[in-house]
Amino acid sequence: MSKSVSHPAHRGAPRPFRSPNVSIARTIAGSLRAHGKFVGRVTLASGIAAGALVAVPAANAAPVSHETTTVEPAKVVEAPTLEASATPTAMLTDIKQLERAVEVQERKAEAARKAAEAKRKAAIAAKKAAEAKKKAEAEARAYAASRQGKIDRAISVASEQIGDPYVWGATGPSSFDCSGLTQYAFSAAGIELPRVSRDQAASLPTVPNDQIQRGDLMFWGSPVYHVGIFLRWENGQAIMLHAPKPGASVREEAAWDGWFAGSTHQA
Repeated sequence: MSKSVSHPAHRGAPRPFRSPNVSIARTIAGSLRAHGKFVGRVTLASGIAAGALVAVPAANAAPVSHETTTVEPAKVVEAPTLEASATPTAMLTDIKQLERAVEVQERKAEAARKAAEAKRKAAIAAKKAAEAKKKAEAEARAYAASRQGKIDRAISVASEQIGDPYVWGATGPSSFDCSGLTQYAFSAAGIELPRVSRDQAASLPTVPNDQIQRGDLMFWGSPVYHVGIFLRWENGQAIMLHAPKPGASVREEAAWDGWFAGSTHQA
């Protein structure tokens, strides 16, 4: 007759599967913070590998007996198989790949930031340039509208006629007499003068010769018979621009003797 042998429950029953210890995971996290990236990686890899281990319970066979015994076979709980990426080496590789990806994103973000900053600075520079141009144009318009601006314009127009022939009674645009040249040049600048030199002298206030300014007119005779445009002093000699006489052309030269000044600035 077979006799059943009873055993304590804890000896024949399988031990349950143990999950990775929570304290180990916390230790790993602390290691990562306290010891830096490299030490943290090693601790993380080692901790996960250690925590993944499980106890495989033994069969705990009954003692040898000549009597026939009925014993429930022990159920063995197998440890779970770790994925390849869970190995320490694979984890370190994954971490490096992640770091490289983060570095790439950081470089892209920095490049985008620099591009945005360059664009911002370019926009500021363009705005300043536009404002400077607008201001310069406004100043130029104001100067052109001023008396001196108009006089400078008249001198410029008269200078463009250098080389054109003197023709008595001519008022341009390709030949001139003396008063025809002054009338043409000042009219182009917005300052109207009478047609002949005598009337031009009468329309302008007379100033002392040593107070003459660039763009004032120089007259000869009483009654007046000739007119030129004062340009500058050169070695104590007044230089004028005029249409001299028949057979000559518009030119710059030293002033003839006996002139007096009429001020276009005070007209």
